[in-house]
Amino acid sequence: MKTIKTSLKCIGLCVLFTACTQTDNVSDIADETYGNTNAPAETASQKGDTIASRGVTRYLHAQDGPDETAALQSLIDQSSSGDIIFIHAGNHYFSGTVHVNKSGLTIRGANNGTDPTNYLRKTGQGVSLLDIDPGVLNTVIDWIYIDGGNLPEPNMRVFGNQTSIYNSHFRNSDHSGILIHEANLLHIEGVKAYYNGVVGISQWASSDNTIINCQTYENGGEGITIDGGSHNCIVDNVWIYRNNNQQRGVGGIGIDQANGANIRNCTIDQTFGHAIRFQNNLDQPNDGCQVYDNVITGNQGCAISINKPHLVTNFGQWNNTMTGNAGTICYEN
Repeated sequence: MKTIKTSLKCIGLCVLFTACTQTDNVSDIADETYGNTNAPAETASQKGDTIASRGVTRYLHAQDGPDETAALQSLIDQSSSGDIIFIHAGNHYFSGTVHVNKSGLTIRGANNGTDPTNYLRKTGQGVSLLDIDPGVLNTVIDWIYIDGGNLPEPNMRVFGNQTSIYNSHFRNSDHSGILIHEANLLHIEGVKAYYNGVVGISQWASSDNTIINCQTYENGGEGITIDGGSHNCIVDNVWIYRNNNQQRGVGGIGIDQANGANIRNCTIDQTFGHAIRFQNNLDQPNDGCQVYDNVITGNQGCAISINKPHLVTNFGQWNNTMTGNAGTICYEN
């Protein structure tokens, strides 16, 4: 236990640093907890660091009704590289799109160690809730929950390279949970994308991305798409379950004009269509794709379906468990 003398010294330092930081107020710092039930371990260790070493932390309080679009945008606009925006537990409502327009920011939410406990709820028609803007680098999204309210447009759109998304939920969009467009070198881990009208995680012209230790389930179209020049995508240890349940896609994973896709250690089951589908609507090659060490079972279509097989070159599949599907490897056209 700290002595009174040590405590007074710490209080004095906090007062000194308050003058050169931008936070809601001093009580916000005192009230915020960074225990294991509220933030990752590295955040807990940062609590004791100096302001200079960890940047500034700003807080978004849950208003549980009023629109918070401008409030979150204001926190981003005040921030600079290395800063953290912390989303308090509770309901947050957004009628517009919040733009991450600066590099090097972290947006982190309250959580219980298993799931986020902050709930960002979309209320606006025809808008995404959160955009990582083009040209923005090294954004970190951690423990964020976005509910799209079954409204059009994706929950989050990523245009910035080197974005990392951890431990977050994206659900109930009538479009995609996450839409990745011309954004490369992404790392997506511990994410759940579910109950979306079309795709759980959608990629277009986005290369060298890794999706690992995630879940995509019960989406109206694909759980994951690798399309339009999205090369060298790694999908590793992802549970892809009961997707295409509205027949708005081609299966569990859809691939079109993508070289070097690597699908491994996944479970793909009970798809309302094919588990993995080379759709090839774009009439462009899919070269060097590999599918291995997966469990592909109980799908209404084929385990691996290849449309226009002349476009699929240097394809390899091995050590996959493929049982209870309508077919194993199927070819069309």
